[in-house]
Amino acid sequence: MDISRMNRLVVIIAKGYVTADEIAANTRALVEADVPGYAKIIDTTGSNSDLTREQVDKIATLLRGDPKDRTRGPVAFVVNPDRKGFADAFAEVTQGERPIRLFKSLHTARKWLLEGGAHAGAAAPGSARHNGVRVWE
Repeated sequence: MDISRMNRLVVIIAKGYVTADEIAANTRALVEADVPGYAKIIDTTGSNSDLTREQVDKIATLLRGDPKDRTRGPVAFVVNPDRKGFADAFAEVTQGERPIRLFKSLHTARKWLLEGGAHAGAAAPGSARHNGVRVWE
C-alpha cells in the first residue's frame, strides 16, 4: 500500500494468495491512515482470495467508519475479467456508497479517477497543486 497525501491517492497492489487476515490488516491500516476521502486504486490482477460474503461485509463496515462522515473517495479496482473475487463482492456490498468501478487496466482506472469519475464530494486525485499547477498534468 502506498499513500500519496499530496495527490490524495492510495494505491494498493495485491499479489499471490491474500488471506482474510492480510486484508483485515490492510483495512485497519487504511482506517488508521485516515484517508477515507482519498481516491483508491486497488490492483487485484495478480492475486486471489477466498473471502466469504460475511468477511467482505465486515471489511466494508470497518471502512465505513463514522456513519455521520459521508466523505468517501472513489475506488477503482483493476481486476482480471475472467475471475470474480473480492473486488466484485466489495463493489456489490458498497453499491451506492461511493463511486466504485472495476477496470481491466491500470491505465483506464487512473484515467477514470483523473477525469472526474470520482464525483461524490471527495477530492479527485491530482487535485493537489504545486506552484499553481495541478499535479499529474
